[in-house]
Amino acid sequence: MAELWYDTIMSLSGVLTLAGVFLTWLIRRKIERVTGQGGRYSVLLLVGGVITALGFAWAVLTGGEPSGWMLFLILLGPAIIGYALFEFGFPGVSGRLMIQSGLMLLSLFGASHYSTVAVDVAYIGPFLAVLLLMNAQIIVTEGSRRTLIIAASWLIVVFSWTRYLLDDTAGLAKAAIVAPYTLATVIWVAVLVSLYLSVSADYLPLPRTGQEGL
Repeated sequence: MAELWYDTIMSLSGVLTLAGVFLTWLIRRKIERVTGQGGRYSVLLLVGGVITALGFAWAVLTGGEPSGWMLFLILLGPAIIGYALFEFGFPGVSGRLMIQSGLMLLSLFGASHYSTVAVDVAYIGPFLAVLLLMNAQIIVTEGSRRTLIIAASWLIVVFSWTRYLLDDTAGLAKAAIVAPYTLATVIWVAVLVSLYLSVSADYLPLPRTGQEGL
């Protein structure tokens, strides 16, 4: 039987993830206004995040095995985000992102623990979307903000593996497993709020290459 606190925490974390997607788009639009750059592709960040969220929410609400259309939406979202970042001039794929993505995809081998691969892909899609957005922000931030987002991105990877233990635990043990995901979303959104408030025409905390890369 599901625990109320667990459902509440996961729901709040999901809301924070959507807020992070929206804030990423707002920051990009704000940078475009400051630098005078065009905004043809910035809306794709928002579209990709929303499509992923719709596919995931559809799969969760209907229950059972995700349909082909659900999986299509869940995987299409990260692809759109990746395309938008490429068009922004995302400067290559970092070794960290490759390692993190590889580890996250390898976690699919644990799907048989409690579900099918199809169900697990429904979870991996949103994780990959968030991981892409976090790594994009790592490039455009410096100092403590950059350190915090790097930590958050690794916490998402950790949770992609430890979540398989959720069905076999309860209470404090379950809370410890959920903590990396919840903490990652809180850190990510907090850094994004800080970035949004600090980007202005008079003060740009982002490196020039970062402005071009986000």
